[in-house]
Amino acid sequence: MAVTGGIWAGRGLSFRGFGHYFPQRWEPTPADLPEAPAMEAAILGPDLGVAGRHLSDDSETVPYMAVEAGRRALDNAGLEGGDLDLVVFSSWSQRRYAPEDGPRIALRLGARRALAFDVCAACVGFVHGVQTAAALLTSHQWRRALVICSDQFSRRLKPGRRGSYVGGDGAGAAVLEVGPPDDSRLRDSVVLSYGEHAGVSKARGTDGWTVSLPTIADVAAETAGEATDLVLRRNGMTLADIDWVVPHPGSVRISEQLLARIGADPARVLTNLHTRGQTTSATIPTALSEYVESGRLGKGDVILSPAAGAGWFSGALLYQL
Repeated sequence: MAVTGGIWAGRGLSFRGFGHYFPQRWEPTPADLPEAPAMEAAILGPDLGVAGRHLSDDSETVPYMAVEAGRRALDNAGLEGGDLDLVVFSSWSQRRYAPEDGPRIALRLGARRALAFDVCAACVGFVHGVQTAAALLTSHQWRRALVICSDQFSRRLKPGRRGSYVGGDGAGAAVLEVGPPDDSRLRDSVVLSYGEHAGVSKARGTDGWTVSLPTIADVAAETAGEATDLVLRRNGMTLADIDWVVPHPGSVRISEQLLARIGADPARVLTNLHTRGQTTSATIPTALSEYVESGRLGKGDVILSPAAGAGWFSGALLYQL
């Protein structure tokens, strides 16, 4: 069906290409996982749902993975770096203060005339990056943006614990382009923040290990559900009008609670959590890239991408391929 309404309706914004990169090393999840402490068990549930994940080596840095994913997205869109007006880079797991990674990533992609900068919002980074790019493309006379997400989540989980086998590394990217107003396939987006939930998940201590509260699944499901409700309501739609849900899953427990909260049919949900692990901001764009590449997602499909993450943030994208 045709999607109507939304803040980007009639702006001519569409995704034109996707790309992804995963480190060469893939580590299977051991059959004899350590028993989780009570708090960790409450967060993760009995089933990790991750058969294995990719782990980066010292050469596969966050910028390296970002450049690889960005190049593949540009190739998929039939473009070169010089065609870009904007590069929005999302990452949190190895976040820098100065200099930021965005400008150097753009340089390595050959995007010398593009404005490039970093954003965060943790697991909501792709939604935040797309909304930021869309806002700048429609307020400037620019045509093309590249949104890249790259994270090393495995390095933010304390080794040896059951939960450390959930987080993986990787990067995903998407080209967003302005075309004719009647070819507007990015229809809507929202990013929400919740200071009252700031302590639900955080990275702290000298090693920066991620620490989450047992309420994380409840908070993630409810806040991502709020973002989903908002996007569907202002477009006059329900889940029955959506072909596929491509969410940020977080974990099996979070994903199950989110799908129940929004009323999504699990048969119409696509993630790569099982084979790639939880790659935080990269989970949605890598899943889109993989499923478009395999033909599972095709032109005209109506897709909803909800997400929630540390900060606390939630967000959702509504679009057609």
